Amino acid sequence: MSRYRAVFCDIDFTLTSPITRTIPESAKTAISKARENGILVFVATGRNLTAFDVKFLKELTFDGYVTVNGQLCYLPDGQILRKGTFEVEDVQAVMELEKKHGFHCSFNEQFVTYLSGINAGVEAFFSFVNGSPPPVRLSSEIKPNEILSIVPFVREEMDLVLSQALPGCQILRWNPLSCDIAPRSGGKHVGIQVMLDYFGLQMRDCIAIGDGGNDVTMLRSAGIGVAVGGALEAAKAAADYIAPPVDEDAIEHIFRKFELIA
Repeated sequence: MSRYRAVFCDIDFTLTSPITRTIPESAKTAISKARENGILVFVATGRNLTAFDVKFLKELTFDGYVTVNGQLCYLPDGQILRKGTFEVEDVQAVMELEKKHGFHCSFNEQFVTYLSGINAGVEAFFSFVNGSPPPVRLSSEIKPNEILSIVPFVREEMDLVLSQALPGCQILRWNPLSCDIAPRSGGKHVGIQVMLDYFGLQMRDCIAIGDGGNDVTMLRSAGIGVAVGGALEAAKAAADYIAPPVDEDAIEHIFRKFELIA
């Protein structure tokens, strides 16, 4: 019997393959078996799952969802445990930075995601993730008091500019074409703590699995932090254990190693 009672798993390039963009069958089976063994299994993602129909996640049952980098946490029945929005001033500052530096962003509200515009950087990102761009809204239609997350479509050289201009925010990166902006009060580790509190568990009782810069805080905070093969160096440095790549049955390997399944 494992001493760990819960698992929090990132989606992109952790649960899903970076090659096929799908969940390997071995991962599906491992998650189902773990839940049969009484292990709680959660999603912990930067995605806004309430704004998109993520069909491949419907193939599995989870015990809860830590989404938008910990800004929106909820149970399968829709009960919200945490909803954290930006300070209006920070949203307005990002919109000014867009004008100054010529990039576009996606803005995430609870039930909708929209773009401030489309350019080559935006198109490159959605080609990279094999997805379709959400609709564009005029700046006058953006609701600064409802924003959970902002994703500028910029390369890494802009991260320092953003962090200096937005001292109340975190700049998190999991791919070369965009970064995630989150309030400093947020982060996946914050969302995980909310979920653990609800279920009467502690950080030492859980495993966190990820691959990106936005996974670092949860990898450091969990009882065991696991980075999958191919993870960013920042994620590997924060992890206690490095697993094989996703396409080499990483999730099944992790679940067996830490005795979540036989």
